[in-house]
Amino acid sequence: MHKSSMSWDDVQFFLSVARSGSARATAQLLGVSHSTVSRRVDNLESDLGTRLFDRNVGGYTLTTEGRSMMEYAEQAEDALVSAELHLHGRDTELSGLIRLTMPDNIANQILIPEMVNFTRKYPDINIEFSVSSNVFELMRRESDIALRFMGFGNPPPQPLIGRKVASVATCFYASDDYLANHDLSDPDSGARWLGWGETDRFPQWVKASPYPDIPAQYSMDQAGSQVAAVRAGIGMAMLPCFLGDACEGIYRLPNAPVLLNHEIWLLSHPDLREVTRLRKFREFVVELFERKQAWLAGEESVG
Repeated sequence: MHKSSMSWDDVQFFLSVARSGSARATAQLLGVSHSTVSRRVDNLESDLGTRLFDRNVGGYTLTTEGRSMMEYAEQAEDALVSAELHLHGRDTELSGLIRLTMPDNIANQILIPEMVNFTRKYPDINIEFSVSSNVFELMRRESDIALRFMGFGNPPPQPLIGRKVASVATCFYASDDYLANHDLSDPDSGARWLGWGETDRFPQWVKASPYPDIPAQYSMDQAGSQVAAVRAGIGMAMLPCFLGDACEGIYRLPNAPVLLNHEIWLLSHPDLREVTRLRKFREFVVELFERKQAWLAGEESVG
């Protein structure tokens, strides 16, 4: 029976070149010479008996066979990563690293003030915080656990698993000076909402606001930046009530509705479900949000 001599190291070089389209970029990324990259790709093509790339002045372009190889190689890569995570997940030690990712307002207003209770109970567990609103860190295994705002009825993207831990109330905020300097009933007042990254100047939340004809501008994707901009008089904002009500210098707009339109989800990768330290942290987070639910839903004024 024929036994393939294909090297996994060569496959990794192939994947890097296929993704970047450049042997030079791969060489820089992996810290090797350009000739090493070329030799590795040549070795793999020789072992497989087929040409995987067309070489030209623009770089490396996958052939039909190369595209097929790419699919198999990525499946193998995913399987190896999953195996590594699964085997590490059998570790029952209450020590090691937990990599967390969440937006700044969840970190600063909700989680960090309560973290001392977890760190005292599990002093050998190290915590690494990453402030982000992107779920892809989990998919790429760059983080272990994420807390994310999600719209009602939106399940977590595959293959992530998770659970809703809170419903969150939002309202509309501005500074006193901003309201004194802008007649919000005047379409030419120059007033602006602060956007959250939408391309639409009149997203749905603006349409649900007390002033749906005022456009969104000056996009900022972190709540801390939104609060600073409201205080500075740059515009008005839609903010979670647990944040807006606690910030000095900004206030709810008169007669502004409280909207229960977001949820907070606790997300992780299924390969990590059995890691003991992560399970203990998830339990801590669920209990914390259960205690904070009335506050997060705008039913209480303090956390």
